[in-house]
Amino acid sequence: MATGHGGFIRDNAFLLAAMSLPVVVAAFFLLASVIPQWTVPAPAHDLVLRVARPYDTTPSKVVVDFNVRDGRVEATVRPAPTSGYVQPWALFLFDHDTGSVREIPFEVPDMAEDEAPRTIVVDALSGQRVSAQAAAPDGYALQTRTTGSSGLVGDLFGMGRYRQNAALVNRGRFVSLDLPSPYGDPYQSPIYAVGWVVGEGQRSGG
Repeated sequence: MATGHGGFIRDNAFLLAAMSLPVVVAAFFLLASVIPQWTVPAPAHDLVLRVARPYDTTPSKVVVDFNVRDGRVEATVRPAPTSGYVQPWALFLFDHDTGSVREIPFEVPDMAEDEAPRTIVVDALSGQRVSAQAAAPDGYALQTRTTGSSGLVGDLFGMGRYRQNAALVNRGRFVSLDLPSPYGDPYQSPIYAVGWVVGEGQRSGG
């Protein structure tokens, strides 16, 4: 004798629950990732970034470090050691209005081997007031994360398709930072935050 739909559901309640649970969990995580994109405001501040230049067989003659002092971005330049590879760096700016990332021009001076370090204000940013805080006033912070999957073939032959992506993160909302070529192709160069633009500052010499 047929039990009907009600009887079928009662007899197979455990099986139905087991089949439905993954769907419910997936839907929950999907909503948890999508809702912040709707409810958390977009970034309200530009971000100055330090990005590793692609490998160059020509050794750099100077070492450049970028930092923030008194609201200004400065570059400390010193002669490179005679042995070993020196990683060259470039400055970039994330524009919160357009969501784009562009390189900031900076001319690296020549230095003699025995010359003392020089500290130079980055002129292209001299009209901006920059904060070295890890998080912007609106809560966003730079975060790097690994995405992708190696797959079976990649696991066997060491050809993983994992890549590091940089994004601004705030309460579950992710804003990806897409670097222009060649910094983003095929793998993104290492990227670090220098400081957030929090207002206008006094220009050098003003």
